[in-house]
Amino acid sequence: MRIQVLTLFPELFERFVEIGLVGQACKSGAVTIEPTHLRTFAVNTHGQVDDSPSGGGSGMVLRPDAVVPAIEAAKAKDSAAKVVLFTPRGKPFTQKIAHQLADGVQKSGGGFIFICCRYEGIDERVVEDYVDLELSIGDYVLMGGEVPAMACIEAVTRLLPGVLGNPESIRQESFEGPLLEHPQYTKPAEFRGKKVPDVLLSGNHAEIEKWRKEQAMQSTLLRRPDLFIANNAPQCEVSVALIHHPVLNKQGEIITSSITNLDLHDIARSARTYGLERFYAVHPTRTLRRLSEKILEHWEVGYGASYNPNRSEALRHIAVVPDLDDVIVDIEARTGKLPKIITTSARDEAKGITFEQMQGRIYASNEPHLILLGTGWGLVPEIIERADYHVAPVKGHTNYNHLSVRAAAAIIFDRLIGKR
Repeated sequence: MRIQVLTLFPELFERFVEIGLVGQACKSGAVTIEPTHLRTFAVNTHGQVDDSPSGGGSGMVLRPDAVVPAIEAAKAKDSAAKVVLFTPRGKPFTQKIAHQLADGVQKSGGGFIFICCRYEGIDERVVEDYVDLELSIGDYVLMGGEVPAMACIEAVTRLLPGVLGNPESIRQESFEGPLLEHPQYTKPAEFRGKKVPDVLLSGNHAEIEKWRKEQAMQSTLLRRPDLFIANNAPQCEVSVALIHHPVLNKQGEIITSSITNLDLHDIARSARTYGLERFYAVHPTRTLRRLSEKILEHWEVGYGASYNPNRSEALRHIAVVPDLDDVIVDIEARTGKLPKIITTSARDEAKGITFEQMQGRIYASNEPHLILLGTGWGLVPEIIERADYHVAPVKGHTNYNHLSVRAAAAIIFDRLIGKR
């Protein structure tokens, strides 16, 4: 793999290419790293390669009449090389991209031309006509592109055949799958009162592998839940209950609201889409429960079942019950565990946690969870006090906060268990 680095500080790479695995790869010929001083292509005898921004502003911008000749000279040495620019606005550099770059080198035979900017960046005309890929190594600003270039070189080089002594170590590392790597230990077996976990010293390879998988999952959920959530569904059961009594009216009085056909259909469809186990419609009045059951029968076993089987599939997950306690009893009977209750409302609650925090708790748990939604003007305080968790309200960027319960349900499902 040939990497040509266009930089104002080629001396930064002098030791980099001599030490560690990168140095060994360079000595073996697996990798060639060629820093080129951009001032070699200066626009005048003073070594100028940059100028002030058009339209005014601070800093200096690399000139196209200095950078483009440097790119063309590099292309003359390797016509198949991809031009990579390191910039804060680039695509986030990930292990997946590192694999793509390494695979691309092996398939095409072409290397890379890395452009390392300084100051305010590079003239946009260079980016538009000569750059194949823009990369960023994080949401922060460095003084130049040399450190990102080195990070990319290390990440890609170690994926090339023969660079690592044990190729298996790549498959077991963080970011090679949905989990971070498990914790590592070494000698001594005890250090300042802390011991290496007994299982790692047991010699039981099956138990060691099991422990490592469990630790990897716990570590990922604690440190980077986004990685796990992006690749997995929740391991626990999640259900939703729509409460019609006791709820509040506009004046803050306790009332009983009506079950509506729209609520049953739309929340059931959302619940089925996001994989909720059951949708409970909670109402104390037997007449309304029976009416709801008649509606469901039409879609489950009547004409509606054949007319719209997708709707039938969603409504089949509805259970109409008289009281919240009936919901809890049903979940405990099915799972053997009491559910963790989650509430939310349109009103600010000081003890509310964020959706991100709640999502992490759900994915880290093997206990059933129950989301409570209130009709009318929301759940009464007595029900909110029964909750294990209260999630902060769903909010937009305005002071208008009057979502229908159906719309709020879909948003809540997506934020808590939606695929990212």
